[in-house]
Amino acid sequence: MSETESLSRRVAELDAEIVRLRTDEQAQREALAEREQRYRTLFEQMDEGYCVIEFFDGPHGPLSDYIHVEANRAYAQHAGIENVVGQTVRAMVPGEAEGWVELYGEVLRTGAPIRFQRELIATGRHLELAAFRIEPPSRRQVAVLFQDITERVRALEALRANEARLRFLDALTRETAPSASADELLATTTRMVGEHMDVSNCAYADMDEDQDGFTIRGDWAAPGSSSIVGHYSLAAFGRLAVRNLRAGEPLIINDNLRELAPEEAATFQGIGISATICMPLVKEGRLTALMAVHHRAPHAWTEDELALIREVTQRSWAHVERVGSAAELRVSAEALAALNETLEQRVRERTAELMRAEEQLRQSQKMEAVGQLTGGIAHDFNNLLTGITGSLELLSTRIAQGRLRDVERYVAAAQGAAKRAAALTHRLLAFSRRQTLDPKATDANRLVAEMEELIRRTIGPAITLEVVAAGGLWPTLVDPNQLENALLNLCINARDAMPEGGRITIETGNRWLDWRSARERDLPIGQFISICVSDTGIGMTPEVVSKAFDPFFTTKPLGQGTGLGLSMIYGFARQSGGQVRIYSELGQGTMVCIYLPRHTGAVPVLEEPAQPGEALRSAAGETVLIVDDEPSVRMLVTEILEELGYAAIEAADGPAGLKVLQSDARIDLLITDVGLPGGINGRQMADAARSVRPDLKVLFITGYAENAVIGNGHLEPGMHVMTKPFALEALAARIKELIAPG
Repeated sequence: MSETESLSRRVAELDAEIVRLRTDEQAQREALAEREQRYRTLFEQMDEGYCVIEFFDGPHGPLSDYIHVEANRAYAQHAGIENVVGQTVRAMVPGEAEGWVELYGEVLRTGAPIRFQRELIATGRHLELAAFRIEPPSRRQVAVLFQDITERVRALEALRANEARLRFLDALTRETAPSASADELLATTTRMVGEHMDVSNCAYADMDEDQDGFTIRGDWAAPGSSSIVGHYSLAAFGRLAVRNLRAGEPLIINDNLRELAPEEAATFQGIGISATICMPLVKEGRLTALMAVHHRAPHAWTEDELALIREVTQRSWAHVERVGSAAELRVSAEALAALNETLEQRVRERTAELMRAEEQLRQSQKMEAVGQLTGGIAHDFNNLLTGITGSLELLSTRIAQGRLRDVERYVAAAQGAAKRAAALTHRLLAFSRRQTLDPKATDANRLVAEMEELIRRTIGPAITLEVVAAGGLWPTLVDPNQLENALLNLCINARDAMPEGGRITIETGNRWLDWRSARERDLPIGQFISICVSDTGIGMTPEVVSKAFDPFFTTKPLGQGTGLGLSMIYGFARQSGGQVRIYSELGQGTMVCIYLPRHTGAVPVLEEPAQPGEALRSAAGETVLIVDDEPSVRMLVTEILEELGYAAIEAADGPAGLKVLQSDARIDLLITDVGLPGGINGRQMADAARSVRPDLKVLFITGYAENAVIGNGHLEPGMHVMTKPFALEALAARIKELIAPG
């Protein structure tokens, strides 16, 4: 190939390379233009304001000014300044340029981006801004992204102002609440308002009848300000004051020298006032009072200040009226009290006289009822005593005659009469709620089942008995003998209510009383069992039900009832921590329910009774101390103990018994009455003995015992009780049971 051809080929290759390079350059130019267009579109369409500023050295020193080289359309929307490109900050906002230069200059020098909030004072806009340096630093450029948060800032400021207003009003209410007079209330109000609003004066005034003259009765003056108390003419303060205040509108003046005529402004200036808000009180179309705040210097009052003084004025005058009404009421009450003093004295005397008459009537009724009861009880006791004494006399005569065949009959008659007398005294004690209870964990279902046959025989064949026993019935802590008596008494009452026959239903159940049902039954909230006896008899009227538990009240014919039956049941239930309620409907029947507290302990298993004979004999050396002030009781108990093989020690009163107990003598069991002479009762003696004999077993034998002695019906472990009179065999069995090991 010749050199010419080689050069030609090389030229062709260079031409092709030039074409390729030109093509690539065009593509790159088009791609760059496309990217620039996308950036420009984003730059112009973004919601936030955006600009690029470039620092330069100015008359104030190096990097002491900057010019806006780029800005999007949102700049003017957020900052409130149009056409900023090409403008320097010192030309745009000369009064605040130094602060902006310092902020952005720090970003340029350090390269550290910043976020902050700042007010653009020139436009009153609050801005939230972010700024960062455009690299490399040699370009001296900073990019700024911002948005207008003026509404958010003002809302927050309004919220804070409202919170401050409410706190102030609350404090004002607390401070003025104790005020007993209008002047005291308004003095406190003007002081607190003046201090809170930082004014020179705060005053209140009363208008004269002519609605022109007014008297400033009290004011608060800041340090350096003079009091303005005195009498003034409203017209002297100008036509605006007269027009607004008489119309019930506030008078608002920011600068009286600029807003009022010279002669009107002179009145304000004469008492050291340049700016004022005066709030009127108009009642029934008449201007009656004023409250005002003042500044010595001109002051542009804000809506918040106007709202506060308006609310304070409304509250203060309302409080003043309440205080005035209360004072008038006190004066009226004192006058009425003085006027009615003699009348009240006459009423008191008449009331006392009526109360005395009522008390005499109640006492008369009570004595009549007691007399009826006493007559019935005396009749019953005379019959019983006749049976006892007659049987004993015949017994003595027959023994003297040697006729022993009828002895057993006379003994049985005397014992029967004595038992009936004991039953009568128990009814009396139950009625008085002073009977001695011997509470034990009791299964009411088992008790009812054991009494069922006795009840059937008592009510007779004409009446059907139905027993509904609840499954899983809770135990209750109660004296089972007294519960049996109460149940039998209720069944007898039900029988008497059905002379033509009918049905008696005994039903048990568990009851969990909430606050409502407990209140209806006059019981505490908690768990109880119920034993209800219902009949299909004649029923009771509400009036009879309301009196059924009253002592001596009975609906039975004379001689067939003392009126103690339901009273006895009520006394027993209340003494046991429970209640009795009657539910009855005339002609339909009656249901009486006994409610007793649930007992969480177990019911003891019934044991076979001990066989007589050797099982009742004592071990050697066992000793019993008997303390009773009745010699015959001590004699009988000693006889029983000696028959059982026990050694017996007797004492007639509490101190004598305690002396034995504090000695070294062996004492296996203490048997004592509760009521003892000598200043120490049986319970106190037993408690003192247990301090030296902690395991001492005690058996109280008593006709009745007060709750304070027996412990509200509940005895401590190792203490037991038997109620007089008792069978001697029962006493012997109880003694052996208590002394026996285990």
